[in-house]
Amino acid sequence: MSLEYYIFCKKKYEEIILYLENILDSYDLIIEYTLSQENLDQNHFNIFQPDHNKNFFLNDLIHTKQLKKVCDNKIKKLCLHEYETDTIDITPERSENITYCKICGFTK
Repeated sequence: MSLEYYIFCKKKYEEIILYLENILDSYDLIIEYTLSQENLDQNHFNIFQPDHNKNFFLNDLIHTKQLKKVCDNKIKKLCLHEYETDTIDITPERSENITYCKICGFTK
């Protein structure tokens, strides 16, 4: 596979990871809210299975992070890095120099 393929997949895996982390945060809020209810409808809770659903997405997150790691390793091997130094603003009063590859984005 080509470098471009792995860079594309890495970006998409990063997006998926963000979505999955947001889903897991939402499940945490649902579980927390559900447990705080005094008149909990046990039947609804059994049908919904929030812990089971959360684990499904957690396993998917772990798997997606592994796929991203594979892409990172392939990119490091395939890229003929062209490093560039740039200054980024950390705060309005503070800047920092970073060195990164113009092709794949990895930092030194």
